[in-house]
Amino acid sequence: MPTALICGGGVAGLSSALHLKQQGWTVQIFEADSELRTAGVGLNIWPNGVRVLDGLGLGSEFRSFAAVMERWWALDSDGELTSDIDVSHWGEVLGAPVTGARRRRLNAMLADALDPGEIQFNTTAVGYTQTDATVTVHFADGSSADGDVLLGADGIGSQIRNAMLGAAPQFTDEGIVRWRGVFATAQAGVPTTVQADVYGPNGHFGWIPIDATHAYWYGSVGGLSTFAEFRDVYDTWTNTPVPQILAVSEPDSIIGREIGHYREHLTRWVDGRVALVGDAAHPMYPGMAQGANQALIDGQTLTRYLTAAEDLRTALKAFEQERIPVANKMVDYSRLHFDYERTRKEYRSGQGNLQINRYLEFES
Repeated sequence: MPTALICGGGVAGLSSALHLKQQGWTVQIFEADSELRTAGVGLNIWPNGVRVLDGLGLGSEFRSFAAVMERWWALDSDGELTSDIDVSHWGEVLGAPVTGARRRRLNAMLADALDPGEIQFNTTAVGYTQTDATVTVHFADGSSADGDVLLGADGIGSQIRNAMLGAAPQFTDEGIVRWRGVFATAQAGVPTTVQADVYGPNGHFGWIPIDATHAYWYGSVGGLSTFAEFRDVYDTWTNTPVPQILAVSEPDSIIGREIGHYREHLTRWVDGRVALVGDAAHPMYPGMAQGANQALIDGQTLTRYLTAAEDLRTALKAFEQERIPVANKMVDYSRLHFDYERTRKEYRSGQGNLQINRYLEFES
């Protein structure tokens, strides 16, 4: 029975572990933190991600706590509704709906599908070595573990990636801070089945219902980095729900983090028996809300190749060749939504919902 060593207990690591275990692999996740990472508050899980959860047998459980969207609004900061898209039929047409969920609930569901001993916390990977027959991951405390395959699912600061490339890659440094929070939809006067985006001349704001009573908001304004600066701008968008959403947000839920991605796409994700997945391979701005979805797909695709091919190295290279162009295109599309002036003009021109249009290219 082959063994997969997985560094990182985020969505990519958990997805990979569950898919491999489903195919009879022994899996072991090594997580540097003392608990599963939950930063980010909420997630937009699109049909491509929900279908992966369905394949893991977790779709019904996921739908029991997630919010399912019926419509998607795009508004201008002056209050004009620039598009109103019916997505209620996506479950039938695309095989799954577009949803919103709390990150903590999704991660807990994925982790609970594993055995407790299959996730080891407080274990930081620092590098690896390999031979023709095995791969060894080395940890900060001097210990190590051997397996057949090593997956670097350790996020944007991946040590497995750095070891593979010989150094950390260069990241964008535009100083874009993404603020997030949670609010009760009833207090803000917004529906529980509609997600929305608002585009202004120098910023973007959106919200996604994440359960039956609450939604998750997110936004960025130019190079502003403090919440006070951020709110000063959004409080002027008085013809939209944005000021009220901020007014009723749960104070403890509000967080801000600088975001980024690689200056240049990685040209490889694989080194022999080692592969990168999730943010270690393809961090992206949240403009397409596809980070978690692409991480889920990484685990599914990787397992499909490992199951079909006799040689592990050949399987990992085939995974890399399929996923790199798809993930990199999603990274590029995600970046476009942070060109605020251009995006606002595009939406105001009546081109429809550009995020939906771009996403549907991947469904064709």
